[in-house]
Amino acid sequence: MARTGTEELRRRNRAALLEQLHRHGPQTRAELTEALGLNRSTIGALATDLAESGHLQETTGRSTGSAGRPSTLVECVPKAATVAAVEIRARSVRFALVGLGGEVLERTESGLDEDADPMDAVAVITGGTAAEAIEAVAAVPGLVDAGVVAHSTELGWAGRDASADLEAATGREWRVVDTATAAAVGEWSRGDAHESTKLLYLHGGRGLTAGLVIEGRAQRGGSIQLGHIVVKPGGLECACGLLGCLEAEMEAFAYTEDIEHATAAAGLGDAAARDRLRRAGQDLGRALGAVVTATGPDEILFGGWLRELYLSAAAPVRSALAETTLPHLRSKLRLRTPVLGEEGPLIGAAEAGFAAVIDRMR
Repeated sequence: MARTGTEELRRRNRAALLEQLHRHGPQTRAELTEALGLNRSTIGALATDLAESGHLQETTGRSTGSAGRPSTLVECVPKAATVAAVEIRARSVRFALVGLGGEVLERTESGLDEDADPMDAVAVITGGTAAEAIEAVAAVPGLVDAGVVAHSTELGWAGRDASADLEAATGREWRVVDTATAAAVGEWSRGDAHESTKLLYLHGGRGLTAGLVIEGRAQRGGSIQLGHIVVKPGGLECACGLLGCLEAEMEAFAYTEDIEHATAAAGLGDAAARDRLRRAGQDLGRALGAVVTATGPDEILFGGWLRELYLSAAAPVRSALAETTLPHLRSKLRLRTPVLGEEGPLIGAAEAGFAAVIDRMR
């Protein structure tokens, strides 16, 4: 029994060491000792073990600044474990093969014809590369649960088993996450949101979605159809059939095409454009009030075209949010824009795959 416990602890420590290097890059054994709270001999044994399995290597690293030799760094071997990541959009599919440590080994993007099936495009641009990857993850805009896209305004899907369709197209299993959740994982892992416990990412595309991650991990039930929260009962008819949805009230589809024009016009003093942005900001803030009350995030990021809207209408967004949220929930809340920009979803899809890889090692 003790032997089993010792082996389990060793597995967990191996996974923790690999995760530390994957996320934070090359480090000395002394830095790893401090970061993981393990003694030097344990770190040495784990590093040797992972080097023998091909996951890590030691290299001559940075100078100490003295006359002594440069320190030896422990680092990931990118090709030891790769993840195939794709982001499916209305008019394009983007692909990246990412190696351990976050190094992008391959990168491709393909446009889509209006009536094209994105699954066929995924099969073409990933080629045999996806089959060789240890994990494959797709980011899809919409409400996603267990690989099924329950609703996607952007893609026009309802109840599509994207995971099964991707497997049929490529011959391998795929994890499927919504675009907003993938972007949240990316910002937490490779951006500057790693101090957030509950991170809410809002994505503006042809539809409006949100994704909630807890300590950087995607959660089942964390995919949120932000655009179909009713902000004005009995209001404008939405494409989904409901009345007064956020997407309908703030004319979300139109913003996909002309957000830059609208913000530029407002900046030049166009009263109509300013009023349109103000009303859109208020509607967004009201919808956020419901999401914040339900989920209690400590940080919200505005991605996609919602970034431009927030930068132009932060005051009405914050004001409407304050009117619809309890004080103790908004007192700890930070609102800002993401640092990874359009790269967030693809990076996050890869990181979701690596999280699964490392979890299997524990």
